[in-house]
Amino acid sequence: MTTTDHRAAADTATGRGTGGTALPTVPVRADPPPPVVVAGRLPRHDRLAALDGLRFLAALSVVLFHFVGQTPGAMKVVWGLPYQQTFPEAHGYFAFGRLGVELFFLISGFVICMSAWGRTPREFFISRVTRLYPMYWIAIVVSACVVYFADSPFGHPHPRMLLANLTMFQAPLGVDNLDPVYWTLWPELCFYLTFAVVVWKGLTYRRVVIFCGVWTVAAVLAPAAQIPLLTLVTNPTSAPYFIAGMAFYLMHRYRSTPLLWGIVGMSWLLALHFLLIPEGGRNNWATWSPDRGWLVLVVTVFFALLAAIALGRTRRIRWRGLTVAGTMTFPLYLLHDTIGMTVAHHYGHRVSPPLLVAVTVTALIALSYLVHRFVERPMGRAMRRSLNTAAFGLQTPAPRP
Repeated sequence: MTTTDHRAAADTATGRGTGGTALPTVPVRADPPPPVVVAGRLPRHDRLAALDGLRFLAALSVVLFHFVGQTPGAMKVVWGLPYQQTFPEAHGYFAFGRLGVELFFLISGFVICMSAWGRTPREFFISRVTRLYPMYWIAIVVSACVVYFADSPFGHPHPRMLLANLTMFQAPLGVDNLDPVYWTLWPELCFYLTFAVVVWKGLTYRRVVIFCGVWTVAAVLAPAAQIPLLTLVTNPTSAPYFIAGMAFYLMHRYRSTPLLWGIVGMSWLLALHFLLIPEGGRNNWATWSPDRGWLVLVVTVFFALLAAIALGRTRRIRWRGLTVAGTMTFPLYLLHDTIGMTVAHHYGHRVSPPLLVAVTVTALIALSYLVHRFVERPMGRAMRRSLNTAAFGLQTPAPRP
């Protein structure tokens, strides 16, 4: 147990932290808590296989949404045919695949809280940078080649867009995403940046709970206050999922309490609110209008699945294949859209659409594994070695001789 863990346990028992009224005592689970991560990823035998499998399922649902369940206008652009001639029955079901993004955010809150526990701010920064940017830059290169050198349905955007996208700050810069799926990276990045403040102070039960409460209030007030910068940073439509994910991790690390269930319940209500409101929420009801009762059910199932993992109901699931699938999630998500939609655009009217989807998705999964194994992972390791030896201080360098 590290010093940080001893401090976390003491803060939990006494209610100490940043000051103020003590939170209720939260007993630690009788079974060992998740291991502290030191400058790297979780050991393979300590990974939550069910969480990896759920993450892959979220990515696959988004992939199938883009192939089969997109809005009628998008389906016509991609396939060259109306959805009634491609997937007349399946279209309505796979339209719900877009909710895989919400599941991503829910899992991310859990995973980031877990992987940051016991880490220094430097270690947290290095882990996030080396996790996001190598695969993202690979995807940018691949997407640019497809967009600029193939007859894709994405057109030929100005090269300035490519330069802005390389920073991952295209959203605050007011620049479109080179690939539409990149929009999810800004909410993730905002989460990392704001959560880094808590990591800097040292993660404890109390501090994470306070962070969840402050973020919830800020996400609710930002749209009403009409403060664009605060709205941009707090991401009201995404925040409830991240917040619930963190609360679920605290249940996993310690025990479930009425306070944590209150955070989850409030997040669930706000998530549904932002999902269902006519304007300014997650969905454009003019182009996508599935049955709202099913939307409520699907999101509720997502929360229930994370609750089962947090409460240890999936502890016996240890299949290594799920862990391997989890490593392919980010490559699959980033690579599938430009490649898959271009394939559908070229061959959708020549090959049976279901067969084309099956072959293309299988090929994309294989490509994602190869890219992760032979490109992303070596790049991440090299980048991690470089950052681990870099000086992050602001001291004035020695003058030139």
